[in-house]
Amino acid sequence: MTLIESGNKMAARLSVVDGAKGPGRNRDAKQERSRRRRQVLSEVVMQLVREKGFAGISINEVAERASISVGGLYRHIATKSDLLELVCDEINLGLLEEMKEAAAAQAGVSAKLEAAVRTYWMRHWECSAAILVAYREYPSFSEEAQQRYREEERRLAEYLGDLIRAGTILGEFREVDDRVLAYEIILLSHMRALKGYAFKDRERDDVFAEQLDLILSRLLPAAE
Repeated sequence: MTLIESGNKMAARLSVVDGAKGPGRNRDAKQERSRRRRQVLSEVVMQLVREKGFAGISINEVAERASISVGGLYRHIATKSDLLELVCDEINLGLLEEMKEAAAAQAGVSAKLEAAVRTYWMRHWECSAAILVAYREYPSFSEEAQQRYREEERRLAEYLGDLIRAGTILGEFREVDDRVLAYEIILLSHMRALKGYAFKDRERDDVFAEQLDLILSRLLPAAE
């Protein structure tokens, strides 16, 4: 072994002991930077959609607003429609986990369902402009993206259905078709995106309270 080879091995050992960046750490750091960049791009696209609609957005404008070169932007996307897929990915990112966490903090199935619905509903209320565009542009998404979004929505609806079934078993809720009601909850959460003109003069919390009351009226036993 040469002196140089011996020195290189010693340096490698010291880097592990000292916690210096190895290949794995570099890879993790790179992935985290990429994730943060995609999050920033998603926020920029959503803001531009609110301002001028998806059709009025250009790749150059997104790059400029995000303080990234056009070439750098194309490392994250291949076409303009990929920008919308990126936004859709961010809308549901970690959402199921947040719903479960919110529900876990409550006692009683009714309160758990309300917390889960509130978490889902508020996220989609804030992203309504992007959701509307996603409905319009869905046929242009890649097949892989369409399948991914359907699966994400299925898992979210399944969790809501689980809560509804639990409430029925425990006697807190009346018997209903939990699958149908779970998807009705999802659709209600998209109402601002689909019928935004109807909510322009309504406060967010007032709309949520009205829709939650509608959901619970299907579930809670009638007062004797």
